[in-house]
Amino acid sequence: MVEWDSLLAYATTRIVKIRDKRLGLLYYFFLFVIFLYIVGWTLLYQKRYLHLENPVGSIRLSLLAPEHRPIPEKRSPASQIPYCLQNSTTYRNFSNYNCTYWDEMFVTFPVTEDHDMLIATRYTSISQSLHNNCSLLDHECEYVDDSPAETFYIADIEKFTLMVEHTMYAPSMNKVRNGEDLSGELLDCRGQVVPMPYPNSLGKDNSSTGDVFEISKLLSAACVDLDDLSDAPPRYQSKSKRDLGIVLIAFITYSNTFSFNYNNFKYTYRVQWVKDTKFKSEQPIYTKSLDKRVVWDRHGIRIIVLQTGMLGKFDFQVLLLTLVSGLGLLAVATTVVDILTVYILPFKKVYKKHKFQETPLLEDLRREQYEDFNIS
Repeated sequence: MVEWDSLLAYATTRIVKIRDKRLGLLYYFFLFVIFLYIVGWTLLYQKRYLHLENPVGSIRLSLLAPEHRPIPEKRSPASQIPYCLQNSTTYRNFSNYNCTYWDEMFVTFPVTEDHDMLIATRYTSISQSLHNNCSLLDHECEYVDDSPAETFYIADIEKFTLMVEHTMYAPSMNKVRNGEDLSGELLDCRGQVVPMPYPNSLGKDNSSTGDVFEISKLLSAACVDLDDLSDAPPRYQSKSKRDLGIVLIAFITYSNTFSFNYNNFKYTYRVQWVKDTKFKSEQPIYTKSLDKRVVWDRHGIRIIVLQTGMLGKFDFQVLLLTLVSGLGLLAVATTVVDILTVYILPFKKVYKKHKFQETPLLEDLRREQYEDFNIS
């Protein structure tokens, strides 16, 4: 016969004071560690009482030649620039090309873009015409080169300045900030702050409407030298990064969690060089008709600017969830100490006897109650 009282027995908590300093020290050590984890790590360091969100925003990029800056700077003569053919035939074992002094209108193509831009370091000019004056209505008609291609480097491209105008928006916080109103920093590939002397400027210390960087400053922050060997495939080409081009990604990271004043925002730039890449863009230029054209094959720095980060505001529900999940560790600590008490320590049988106690069966209690009633 099934003893339903035993099968469906209800286990309730019983408080037993076990006078064993080893268990007491271990239990209070666990409590101390849990307190440090919840208060020190989770709340103070990770700030897990904040509702976090990723900002969104807009960016506009523009380029300026050094001679067009508010305080103009002349570019060096080609005879003094080591990668120019006017200086020498080779530099760092790479062939040199004649240098030309294009301004920002020629260096960038397309001239205006959002979030990304090509800054040419080298271009090849190819003059072409329709083969035997054929008609483009003919399916065999094609353009052919009129003369050998000419290749040029852009002189002192590192002295050009890039201006980044950016705005960030936090939807749930309903906060909008312009970059010129915030504090900003540029970090290099080692995480160190990069000094920003003129013409470079950032954030609210800026006299311009956006952040201004010399191209050399961005390259330095990415730990890239244009005159190093390119790792873009095919690698047997043995050409420089200046010759083939590179891709840079600039991350603008916004934050307001660096202090307890969540109305205080700042941002940092990190520039990452994308390995095993090169970049080019071709532009056909037609003059009077479609019979003749010049193709400019630009290679250079493709820079992509991305907005990222984490913004936070106090949220009681997030705080409550953090505390509840942390308090669950108390049950873990109690379970560990209980296991040691009744299964591992030398006096486990004694401790187990005091910790667990069973009542008589319900039928036995009723029988005793009936007998006591009859006696009385």
